[in-house]
Amino acid sequence: MRSSSATRLANVERLRLVAMFEIVAFHVSEHRLPILAGLGLPVFLLLNNAFNCTLAERRGTRAFLDSKLSRLLVPWLLWSLIYLSVVLLERLRHDEPLTEGFSIWMLIGGTYVHLWFVPFALAGAVLIAWLQARTAHISAWVVTLASLLCGAALTVFNAWLLAPGAIQWPALQWLFALPALPFGFALGRAVLGGRPILVRMAWFAGAAAALGLGLAFAGVVPEMVRRYGVALLLVSLAFLWPGRPEPVSQRLAPLLFGIYLSHPLLVRVYQAAHLPPLPEALFAALIFAAAAALVALLQRSPLRPLV
Repeated sequence: MRSSSATRLANVERLRLVAMFEIVAFHVSEHRLPILAGLGLPVFLLLNNAFNCTLAERRGTRAFLDSKLSRLLVPWLLWSLIYLSVVLLERLRHDEPLTEGFSIWMLIGGTYVHLWFVPFALAGAVLIAWLQARTAHISAWVVTLASLLCGAALTVFNAWLLAPGAIQWPALQWLFALPALPFGFALGRAVLGGRPILVRMAWFAGAAAALGLGLAFAGVVPEMVRRYGVALLLVSLAFLWPGRPEPVSQRLAPLLFGIYLSHPLLVRVYQAAHLPPLPEALFAALIFAAAAALVALLQRSPLRPLV
């Protein structure tokens, strides 16, 4: 779908770019950018799972999962080794215990905080491919609506679980990301069902966004509800309003997975070089651009499996 429908999905690709920039900005500063305000991760998760659904349908379950396994598992293992080396070298340099901080949770979180996304994405791909294979004969709107209701319930429940702040990495990230599975599956089924289903989806998303915004600002529900509600609306509108492609987003979109994997390493390099601190947005832009350049180079080298 991605390669054959680039023109039709131009605004979706732009949304992915903005979402990834917000993710990078949060990782380099631990602060949310104004306006975007935490929408990057739910937007990226929703789109990833929507494409899982459509690709599983169009390629077939076996071919889709074979592709996902090689596309996700190999880079995750390689980058886990890279970040493990970085952490161990820093601990040697500071004469700290080498085994401190390591646990069984790294099997689903990786050796660095952001790597949790890859095993989650792989598990999500398996689940969505299984769901699509078993519900393909059911009405697209019935499956879409059921998935939306499931996602809404899961969002509220997981927001309640996470609200006290006692749950830590990587369980925290997995619980936050879980609603993106039914929501993303709903998006994928709506895309496969055609524009009338997407329009209904957008109305549902609009109502969810309005409710989430109102309740979050009133302090009734955690911010997680607002973030998913608004993200669902943005993604729905991006599918409904295709837009036209332009060179920048077309060139950058294939680099996003590599940018995600590599950008914390570049932050470490910048900090190790004792370079002057920059304003948060400028620093995020610098790291994003540097990561994009690095990934473009890696894709043309024998190290292509990294990205």
